[in-house]
Amino acid sequence: MGAFTLVLFYSFIGSMLVWGGTLYVLINQTDKSILPANYYEQQIPQILGYVEQQKDALLSPSKQNALEHVILTKGMQYQIVNLKGQIVYGWKGQTFVNSPEDVLSKLNRSEKQGGKYINYHPILDSQKKLKGMLVLRYSLSVSSNNPGNGLLVMLILCSLIAPFFFIVLFSFIFARKLGKRLEPSIARIIGGARRIQQNDLNFSVAGAGGSKELIELSDAFEEMRIALEQSLKWEWKLEQERRDMISAIAHDLRTPLTIIQGHVDNLIESGARRPERLEKYLLTIQNSTQRADKMLTELLFMNKIDTPDFVLQYTRADLLAFCERKKDEYALLCREKWIAFDFSYVNRRCDQEQQFLVDTSRLEQVFDNVITNSLRFTPVEGRIEWTVIVEETQITFDMKDTGKGFSALDLRRMFDKFYTGDPSRSLDKGHSGLGLYTAQLLITKHGGHIEAGNRVEGGAQVIITVPCKKA
Repeated sequence: MGAFTLVLFYSFIGSMLVWGGTLYVLINQTDKSILPANYYEQQIPQILGYVEQQKDALLSPSKQNALEHVILTKGMQYQIVNLKGQIVYGWKGQTFVNSPEDVLSKLNRSEKQGGKYINYHPILDSQKKLKGMLVLRYSLSVSSNNPGNGLLVMLILCSLIAPFFFIVLFSFIFARKLGKRLEPSIARIIGGARRIQQNDLNFSVAGAGGSKELIELSDAFEEMRIALEQSLKWEWKLEQERRDMISAIAHDLRTPLTIIQGHVDNLIESGARRPERLEKYLLTIQNSTQRADKMLTELLFMNKIDTPDFVLQYTRADLLAFCERKKDEYALLCREKWIAFDFSYVNRRCDQEQQFLVDTSRLEQVFDNVITNSLRFTPVEGRIEWTVIVEETQITFDMKDTGKGFSALDLRRMFDKFYTGDPSRSLDKGHSGLGLYTAQLLITKHGGHIEAGNRVEGGAQVIITVPCKKA
């Protein structure tokens, strides 16, 4: 039986009990609490008998309490009036007799005003002389004068509200009970989702109970986890195989290249019969060998830093001195290519601190890569700008050039591994497509961020930000 059906069932039972109790009270309390419409009218003879017994003594205010024990003041109002038409005591909400003439004219009469009946009865002394008047005001309406009316209304209201009350009550009870039953399974699934977010798939949510729907959900979640685990294991396996392949190739090629490099150096030093031609060829071989060696070095380094085990070597360094040294190197390279080079250093820190904890060798590697790319694509008489901004929490390195900028494909893939983009970046010119990928890895290891784009006025722009770690 479903929870909704149980709520309706128990609500019906509860409502029936309330209705039964209401009916029982109404039946058994009719004679005691439900009075006829002419109930107060039937009390008049008893009241008049008391008036005749007390005679003109009722005109004394001291008799008020005794009279009110006879008159049911909850549903009937009265007034004791003297011969002058003045109210001696009793209900003063309205005046019915205003003069001695009214006393005589209304004596032993009955009238109706505003849905109420007013009776005028004489008060005589022992000599049967008129001394005053008793005015009685009452209603023949059950709703206005019945003392049991409040209980009746309360019972009717309870009967009407009972179904809604029990529906709310049992809905709350069953919802709370259902929540306690489902909470462990839901918490188990949520915990599994968080572990997946942390790349931890070594768990299982199979067998989570609670309800049919929740069991189906947990089974589907478990199937997804298993599929994801298999997929990630396969990717991890491929990645490990790729790393092993790169390490093996680099190791196998480095030894013969080193031997070739040594023989070429010996030939250059010893000379030959046609030294000018031989030297030219040997220099070409040497340059090609150096480029190949550089490529292998990049592959090895990329394979090294692309692991969680790689850590930076932070040292205390004077950032301004470091940047000034690199500025001199880049300015010299730019002069050789007839390119202008501008450098600016701005320290916005309150303490003007220059000593920071950085891995200068890795930062130098990143800057060399970016500036080298700018040199390759900036035309003669172009300009390269390097701006360093030191702030309280971060250091920004902004590098711009007036070259042709990045293509749409470059902007999408420039940080991808082995992406060479334009043919000028191909391997035959010594570019393996690892420069920006490596730069991004190194900056990320620093806890920073690197982004590249095109300037509005033309040319490329690379912005690097790293945390400012005070030495």
